[in-house]
Amino acid sequence: MTRFPLSTVVMTAAFALAPLAALTAPTVAHAQAVSTDYRCTDLPAQVRTAAAASTDAAAVARAQRFIATGQSLCDARSEGPAARQFRSALRILGVDEVRATEARDMASSAPAPAGN
Repeated sequence: MTRFPLSTVVMTAAFALAPLAALTAPTVAHAQAVSTDYRCTDLPAQVRTAAAASTDAAAVARAQRFIATGQSLCDARSEGPAARQFRSALRILGVDEVRATEARDMASSAPAPAGN
């Protein structure tokens, strides 16, 4: 009887179970986290609105590539890189980002407490 090294058995099991892990649905928490982030909700909506209003077909085509990449990054929960893609699309379209003031923005702009 042939004995297999433990690492071979572990690798075989990992490859056998990998397709199952890829087919599992994202959790509810993941869906909520993606859907509530400003960078993956409001920002893409601004870019799409700006693209629809633009008359420069070449700029819209370039912006659409950034939108698609940004959406893929949002789906992968990479909100920061996605926001950079969306902001690049806004720059291409010649539109400034409009961001609603949020509590965390106000907290970050508040003056620091004085020391002793």
